[in-house]
Amino acid sequence: MSNHINEILFALTDAEVEFVVGGGVAAVLHGVERVTLDIDLALDMDPANVEKFLRVMQDLRLQPRAPVPARDLMSHEAVQRMVAEKGALVFSFVDFDRPLRHVDIFLQDNLSFVGLSRDARKVVIENRAIKIMGIARLLETKRAITPLRDKDLIDIKQLEKLQSQSE
Repeated sequence: MSNHINEILFALTDAEVEFVVGGGVAAVLHGVERVTLDIDLALDMDPANVEKFLRVMQDLRLQPRAPVPARDLMSHEAVQRMVAEKGALVFSFVDFDRPLRHVDIFLQDNLSFVGLSRDARKVVIENRAIKIMGIARLLETKRAITPLRDKDLIDIKQLEKLQSQSE
């Protein structure tokens, strides 16, 4: 795993932020061989947890990509407006000086922290337990991507193989 991904995941874990990793990083942590640059997270949207998350983003110099206050994540109504009015799927944080450092927070209800926690798997990296999206749910979300990209088709094939090996 690349250093910027570990740096961000470790900072969040050390600050006791509650989250589940999804997307390409979760696929890699399950054993899919691929390159991924951004981190997709389902964040526990409890205000105290969001506050801890925002402190970590500030400490890491990650800022909202869109001209929207990061504190809007603390308001369920503001998040629902982003989804309804802007069609937002994620809220992105990026380091504008080092754009590989990029975190997307899922905004859709079907990718909520509560929902993804149910079948999340824990992986331990450098003595830190990190929750990642389960293979079945990861496959479900990958298959729902429209249009499917080449990398998604490759991920699906590898995840299906990993799933059949674990059954």
